[in-house]
Amino acid sequence: MNIIQGFDIPQVAVPSMNATHAEELDLLRNLLAALEADDAARAAELATAFAVHVEEHFSREERLMEQHGFPPYPIHKSEHDRMRPMVAELCADVDDAAGRAALAHFIREEFLPWLSSHVATMDMATAHFLSMHGVE
Repeated sequence: MNIIQGFDIPQVAVPSMNATHAEELDLLRNLLAALEADDAARAAELATAFAVHVEEHFSREERLMEQHGFPPYPIHKSEHDRMRPMVAELCADVDDAAGRAALAHFIREEFLPWLSSHVATMDMATAHFLSMHGVE
C-alpha cells in the first residue's frame, strides 16, 4: 500500500510554496510506486528527480528568506541542511534492491514525517513572514 495515499501537508500563506510541496508529494508518490514495483530504471530516474527537486525546493526557500531578511533563517536552513545529505545519498544509491529498499524506508519513515512537521512549523512561519513581504 502506498503510504502517500491520503497523506497531506498543511497549506501555507505562500501559494508557490504550496505548489512546490504538492509537486514533491506527486514525485514521491511516483517514486514509491516504482520502488514498490522494484522497477529499477524508473526508480533511478525518479530518485534523481527527487534529489534535484529537494535541492531546488530548499534553495528557493533559503533565497527568499535571505532576500527578505527572515530572522530565523539559520534555524530553518539548518533543518534543510540536516535533510540534504540523507536525500542525496539515498537517492544516489538505488542500483540494487537493498538501496531501493533503504530509499523507500527513508521516504516512508523519515522524510514524509519530517516534511509534514517541517511544513507545519518552519514553513508555516516562513510563509507568513514572506507573504507580509509580498511573496506569492
